[in-house]
Parts: sequence; structure tokens; C-alpha cells
Amino acid sequence: MSNDGYNEIRWEVISCDEALVHRLASEAVIDVVIARLLANRGVKTSQEVDAFLKPSLSQLHDPSLLPDMDVGVERIALALKLGEKICVHGDYDVDGVTSAALLVRTLTALGGSVDYLLPHRQRDGYGIKPAAVDAIKARGCDLIVTCDCGITACNTALRANELGMDMIVTDHHEPGAQLPEAIAVINPKRCDSTYPFPELAGVGVAFKFAQGIVRHLGHDTDAFAQRFVDLAALGTVADVVPLIGENRAIVKFGLDAILNSKKIGFGAVLRSANFTGSVLTAYHLAFILAPRINAVGRMDDAHSALKLFLTKDHDEARRLALEMERHNSNRKIEQKRILEEALAQVKLKDLSTTRVLVLSGEGWNGGVVGIVAGRLCETFNRPVIMLRRNPETGIASGSARSRFPFNLIEGLSECADILCGYGGHALAAGLSVIFENIEAFEERINTIAADIIKDEDLLPKIEAEVELEPGKITRQLADSIANLEPFGAGNPEPVFMTRGFIVKQRQRVGDGSHMKLTVQGENCAPINCIAFRMGEYVDRLELGDTVDMCYNIRLNSFNGTESVQLTVNAISC
Repeated sequence: MSNDGYNEIRWEVISCDEALVHRLASEAVIDVVIARLLANRGVKTSQEVDAFLKPSLSQLHDPSLLPDMDVGVERIALALKLGEKICVHGDYDVDGVTSAALLVRTLTALGGSVDYLLPHRQRDGYGIKPAAVDAIKARGCDLIVTCDCGITACNTALRANELGMDMIVTDHHEPGAQLPEAIAVINPKRCDSTYPFPELAGVGVAFKFAQGIVRHLGHDTDAFAQRFVDLAALGTVADVVPLIGENRAIVKFGLDAILNSKKIGFGAVLRSANFTGSVLTAYHLAFILAPRINAVGRMDDAHSALKLFLTKDHDEARRLALEMERHNSNRKIEQKRILEEALAQVKLKDLSTTRVLVLSGEGWNGGVVGIVAGRLCETFNRPVIMLRRNPETGIASGSARSRFPFNLIEGLSECADILCGYGGHALAAGLSVIFENIEAFEERINTIAADIIKDEDLLPKIEAEVELEPGKITRQLADSIANLEPFGAGNPEPVFMTRGFIVKQRQRVGDGSHMKLTVQGENCAPINCIAFRMGEYVDRLELGDTVDMCYNIRLNSFNGTESVQLTVNAISC
């Protein structure tokens, strides 16, 4: 298909098992378009269709199915009985903060003596270190519970054992070759785990652990779930885990729970962000709440974010939320500065031969480079590695972001001999390297990528799930699509493609950079569309022109009336 004038974006309609689609449509009595979308999300039976379209907290699996769950629960019960002091150790991102808040609140409500600790991103780095165990011991704690970290903290667990302290690990990251020598290591990704859903976020694992404790002590687990699904939903969306299975149920019910939460921190941060809507979506969590909470850990000390979700004082909540806004504003300024410096370096690269962008600079904020790497990865459609040079240590450390087909961990593993360390996932990782090895690292990672990333992989691409005839775009279909929310990782908002629309109206809107248009196709009434950042098309489209479009189908509310609106991703003139 020709995509003249739209940055050479490739449009593709992804393939699907047609036999499965028609079987789902028949057995579940659903529209074939919805059946195709569900099949693309791994749904294979009518029972799974029902579970996807009607998620419920009753769908959550038994916590005891997680490895070491019962051992961990019994150790907590003993600590509560003996009055031992428990320290919850989380992480500085949203997943780690909400995990810690959930466990601290639960254990405190159960009568526990609870302390907490989060690492400082700049000083401590990710995870729980042996030095943290020393600090926790000095506070008089007897038991450490990690959340969203600890699965590779073998040396830390040994230090805890040396000091006579027990440690329970709750985490969701990939384990290493060896598990920590802890009382319990609760992680659905353990190689010996038989847990039915391995894609929980760190807060999801913490939620299951707390649920197991509550049940063991004879309390109402349904009441617990209703009380803490708000924190679980926020951390789940923020950590970009697939919004299917248990995660879908947690987020679906957590969205309503946040708006009605008795945790005053939620209300404070929503007000500070000027959110006044009556409906909260996963988008709001991902792009309004999460960046503000993450900003605290990126720019300063994440303990302020944790305190926001623990406080019962309205004045303190208001103060912490305003502090969060200040950090978020500073984060945006820092992000803009680093992005500009990084772009200046990109201009010096030969993009025709450079498959992986390796960029480095002094004075870059280590908490912000990952965001910039992600932005550049989207812009240049290739892996990006951003390194913060520390002249005091001679080490550059930072973040990497990638896109299919390049697996960062596999690539970095082939450079292990010239790196100080690395870790993470296929599309997001962290690493460190001494200054002297940066050039050699850049050369090697690009040599590796040259055999994997082809020229066509560097072109922007839109994958549509369904090619629709204009007459299929109805209010009923829009309602059915809305029922697939919450959208996010693993359950993206569906993209459709239609050929042969006739342009009936078009005009610039907003500051002129956006376009509003009306199109009409065969067997359909005129449809209103909004095309963000495509205002220049007003000068290129004539009334009566025939266009092909990629778009999302949404419901637009105006003056109390809802109507179908297409949000345009791309136009072919």
C-alpha cells in the first residue's frame, strides 16, 4: 500500500487463525471482529471469551499455588505472634512503591510492628544490597520482606543469614541461575513454579502474598481484595505487564477502587494532576499518575511517594502531592535537556549503518536516561543505549530500550566481557561499562545487531488487527471494543484499517497542529475523525478525495451525547 507523505510508515494487517476466529464467534455468540481481536490476545475457548469480557476478582488463583507461599505466610504469622519487627524493602519505581505500601498497610492492619526501606536510585541503585541489610538490622528488625526485588540478591541473603535475620523474597523478575538462600522465595517465574499465571507485576505478587497471610489468619479475603486492589492496579499498569488474565481482573476492578479509595494519597495526587473526570482508565494510570510517582524516585528519594500512600493526614498528603508535582516538572526539564544533547550526538551518527544508538554524557540524570532512550527508540526505530558518565568512578551506567527483533539481554550477553554488569528484559535493560570500553562496546553491539536488524525493521510500522469495510463501523462495534478495556501491554487498543473513505470535511483544530475531518464510505453514514499532530494534511486533502486510513474506534462524549469517533493513526492519500 502507498503511504505517500506519512514518513514511509508501513501498514500491515496481522495474520490470524481464521478457523479459530469463526469458532469463537459461533460458540461464544460474538461479532466476528471481536472474535478476531480476542484470538489475537490468546483467547482460544468460549470459556476464555467469557472470562476476558467479564473479568472478576473471583478469577484470581489460589495464592498457595505460588512457590514458597505457605512457608512465607507461616513465617509472617510467627513474626506477628512474637511481635517481631518486620522491614518491608521495596523499590523506587511505581511497582516497588505500591508493593511496599500494600505490604506495610496489610501487616500494620494485622497488628504487626512494621518498618520500611526503599533504595535511593542514585546512591544505591536497583534492588536490596548487603548494606541495606546492615541498616535494617541497626533499626532492630528481625525479618525482611522484599517486594519487586530480591530474586538475584544472593549476597544480600547471605548477609542477612550472617546477622541472624530471616528474609522473605517476593518478586516477579527473572531469576538467575541460583536462588537467594532465604526463608521463602515467592516468584511466579521460578523455573519450578507451577503457578498458572506467571505475568504478575511485583505488586501482583505482593498482593497474592498479603492475600495468603490474611486468609491464613482467618480474615475475609474478599474484603482484603476490595481494600487493596487500588494499589495493585496502579503498580500493575505502571510496570507494563500484560493486561490479561489476573492482571486484567486486578486493573479492571482497581480503576473503580482508586476513584473511591479511602487512601487519601490517591485523591491528593489526582487533584494535584487536575484530574476531574468521573471515569478512570488505564491510560490515566500510565500517563498521569505513574509519571508523577516515578518522578520522585528519578529526581530525589522515593520514600516521599511511599509516604503519600501510607499517610492518613490530609495536610501531609497535599504537601507530598505538591512535592510530587514539583519533581515531575523538574523531570520534564531534565528530560528535555538530555534529549536535546542526545539528539546532537545522533546527528553525528551514520544512521544507514548504525543499528544500535549508543549515546553517553556527563551530568545526565540516571533516573531520566531510560525515558529518553525509550523516546529515541520510538523516533529512530532502533535500539538505543543511554549511558551516564561518572568521572569520579570512570564508569558509565544507564538504560537501554529496544524493539523487535533485537533482544537486548541476548545482545548484551555477547558483550559481557567488556561490561561491568547488565540485566533486565528483552526490550528494556540496564548496564554499566568503564569509559575505556564504550567505543569497543558500541562497535560490538552494532556488529551483533547488523545480523539481526534488517533495513525494513528500521522503518516505522503500524500493525492493524482488522481490515474493516466502512459499513462495519457502528455504535454497537464501538461499545463492544470499549468492553475490551482496560487497554495496555498484552491488550493494546485495537487498530483498524479501511480503504476507500471519501473526505467530506477537514479543518485544523487546537493550535493548528491537529486535524478534524469527516469521512464517509460505502454503506455508512458520515463519521467524525480526529487526527492528532496531522494538521498539515488539511493543505493536502481536497473534499471528495479518496483515502485509506488506520485508526482506533472510540466513543466521543459531547454535551451529554456519545457518538462514534475515529482516532487516526495514518492516512494514505
